[in-house]
Amino acid sequence: MKFYKLSAVLLILTLAATGCSKASNTASADIGNTDGNITNLGSACEKDGNLYYQDSKDYSVYKAAKDGEAVKLNSDPSYFINVMGDNIYYVNENDSFKVYSMKTDGSENKKIIDYTAYYMTVYKDSIYFVNYSDNQTIYKANIDGSDCKKIINSICYYPVIAEDKLYYIDYANNNSVVETDLEGENKHTLDDSHYAAYLNYDNGALYYTNAIAQNNKDGDDFLYKTDISSGKTDAVLSVPCADINIADGKIYYKNLKDSKMYSCDIDGKNTKEISEDDGVYINVADNKIFYLIKDEEGNLIVKNKEL
Repeated sequence: MKFYKLSAVLLILTLAATGCSKASNTASADIGNTDGNITNLGSACEKDGNLYYQDSKDYSVYKAAKDGEAVKLNSDPSYFINVMGDNIYYVNENDSFKVYSMKTDGSENKKIIDYTAYYMTVYKDSIYFVNYSDNQTIYKANIDGSDCKKIINSICYYPVIAEDKLYYIDYANNNSVVETDLEGENKHTLDDSHYAAYLNYDNGALYYTNAIAQNNKDGDDFLYKTDISSGKTDAVLSVPCADINIADGKIYYKNLKDSKMYSCDIDGKNTKEISEDDGVYINVADNKIFYLIKDEEGNLIVKNKEL
């Protein structure tokens, strides 16, 4: 299946409803999707009262208004969904994961960037992505795809844009957490003591797991937090976890010990099981979690569940 192909690649590279707090996780006006969703393939996006999501029938983009019927918008397996103004931006698996745009009604569908793109985020009038056509460096382009240029010349994962700053994991430098400006200048390492993965931003802090040991570095898969202003790093969750997504003051994650999905408060307290499914790549939108799970035939499919 097409969905399995992308999922397998990313897995190799990255190695009960709560009944209380709801997680709408609406993307702000300045950004095309939340960083927690983009970190986890960007399979769902809530914007301007509409839900845009990758459907398990054919992995193309569907749109559903509140309490409305879903409408299919395209016919391509689509990842890293971003919505900005009247346009949807996505990565098209049928065209080697190149960047496409279309109107929110599905019209004017066209390729705008001819590079293999992962972790693609639209921020204001620019597009940022990891370019797998160029050794996983970070590129920036205008929102129409023009003036596409390299801004970070290193092997990178999980770029996150927040407060007019760019944060990313520098794989070439022991998976350090790095901050730069939006042009890739004024680089500053925030944490080089952990082997970081699943980068998220929330309220002045970066959250990430300390991935399993590589290159003689210790790894415990616990969740850590670095305060950007002070540079202080603390453990938030002392359980091995993955597929981190922070939404509306909650942390959503997969527990690697029992393979179930959980939520907790932003400080790691009040842990609640949200699904017994062995799911991966958790997205949060429209009071639902979206994730991948294997069906009876062993194929990965998209599933969603109310929170």
